[in-house]
Amino acid sequence: MKLCSYVVRRDTGFAPNPFWGYYTLAACTPNHMGIHLRRGDWIIGTGSVKRGNKLIYAMRVAEVLHFERYYTDPRFATKKPVSSGNWRQRCGDNIYHKDELGAWQQDSQAVYHRDEAMIKKDLKHPYVFVAEHFYYFGNEAVEIPLAYEELIWRRQGCKCKHDPGIVEGFLGWLQTSFKPGVYGKPRDNDDLECKGYCSKV
Repeated sequence: MKLCSYVVRRDTGFAPNPFWGYYTLAACTPNHMGIHLRRGDWIIGTGSVKRGNKLIYAMRVAEVLHFERYYTDPRFATKKPVSSGNWRQRCGDNIYHKDELGAWQQDSQAVYHRDEAMIKKDLKHPYVFVAEHFYYFGNEAVEIPLAYEELIWRRQGCKCKHDPGIVEGFLGWLQTSFKPGVYGKPRDNDDLECKGYCSKV
């Protein structure tokens, strides 16, 4: 089992996207770096040093899907953005598909990653990490105990090589301290209120 950690620079609800029953990471540092993960591996995202390196989320990978399959899978239809919809719909991360000629296209409703530089980054490694077992804290980010602080990655990129004993201890702490689910709202999205969505499941 592998655990990868990185800094979530902006937590808007787009990447990661904790909505509609699946936790997805489709256009962020781990995707851009092309990290190789399998079912059962973990990703954790922490805040910046300025924000105290707190735990924003942890996800246990259930699937790794190519963008094209992600876009056509009916399970993830609600992950497609609706620019005129509510704030969760506008955060949709299911934004890439291929046309009849096999060329990549971005969904016309996409709100995030509209510029060419970001599109190029997103498509370099066109895979999405999907989880059903996850902990999303968002603006209610929690302190990581000192015993596991070496898991915190404090600069650009991802760290995927950690002491197995530290990883085991951290996951034990996480899963005994919290139930899987959504505990907060995206800290960097000013266009929302939780209004009953944020609930522990």
